[in-house]
Amino acid sequence: MAIKINSKPKFPTKELKAWLKGRKSWNHNEWIALLTELRSKGYSALTDTHEGRDSIGKFLETNRAR
Repeated sequence: MAIKINSKPKFPTKELKAWLKGRKSWNHNEWIALLTELRSKGYSALTDTHEGRDSIGKFLETNRAR
């Protein structure tokens, strides 16, 4: 039986797009709340590392409402 090992965590694109809807900016408390919510949904591989938080932040900055 083969076991599939994910070397890269799934990215929460759907969740981040929903969070961004209607937002042009956010503050530190909103950022921390977002990370906490994502962690509770199983994205700790991203929320608990510097590289993961950077990738989330880059996605938000790239896709925020203009």
